[in-house]
Formats: sequence, structure tokens, C-alpha cells
Amino acid sequence: MPAVMSVRAKPVVMARIGYAGAVVVLAAFVITALLQKRDNAGAHFASIDQVGTVVIGIILAGLCLMPTRPRMEADETAVRLRSFLGGWRVVPWDVIVRVEFPRKVRFARLVLPGEETLAIYAVQRLDRERAVQTMARLRELFAAAHPER
Repeated sequence: MPAVMSVRAKPVVMARIGYAGAVVVLAAFVITALLQKRDNAGAHFASIDQVGTVVIGIILAGLCLMPTRPRMEADETAVRLRSFLGGWRVVPWDVIVRVEFPRKVRFARLVLPGEETLAIYAVQRLDRERAVQTMARLRELFAAAHPER
């Protein structure tokens, strides 16, 4: 029985940037909240203002983490994609016309009938060699699902 081949991908460089950005943003807002009452240039800040500042920092830090969300999983039956927002999208191989990663595009993509494209946000040009290896394995799966091409 042949081994089941699968491919998984997630952004690595953008995830690191997202984590670093979240830490910096949260730290800036926490430090600002701590200094509000003391160094306020004459304005009056209550404790609730400090809490609000920290909450805004948490929300903005959470937004910085969005680049960590994209995922791709592919096997012999389908490609499953998760973007920055929302859940998983399943695309069967028989619907996919091409798998491509053009030179001037930041993300890999699936081409569907009618030249409609779906970006694979989990495979990014910033990841360099990792993206190349992922695309090679994804193209192998595509070739196995489309032996007539």
C-alpha cells in the first residue's frame, strides 16, 4: 500500500514579525499606562484610563498576531486553506487547474477554472527555501491527482 503523502505549511518569517510586533505594541501600551498618572503634562488620568490603555494595547497586539494564522494542508484528496480571518476552505484537486508561484507575487496560489485564483497565504516568498520545498511537494500532489496532464 503506497504511503499517504501530505503537505503542511505555515508562514514562518511573517509569524516571527507578527510575534515581535505584538510584544513591542503591548509593551508600549503597558508602559504608557503605567506612566499616565505620573507623567501626564497636566491632564487628569484615572485608573480606568490606565486599564483602557492596556486593553487597547491587547487588542492591537492581537491584530499584530494575524500573520501567524494562515495554514495550508494538502493530501491526495484536497487542499485545505486557512487565511488571516475565518475558518478552513477545502478545495478538491479535481477543481484545481494549476498550482503556481509567479515571481512577482508574494504568495503561492491555486488557479481554478476561469482563471480564478486562491492565494495560499501560508506559502510566502519571505520563507524562501521552505516555500520552494513546499511548492515542490504541492506540485507532486497536483501531478498525482491529475495524471493526464
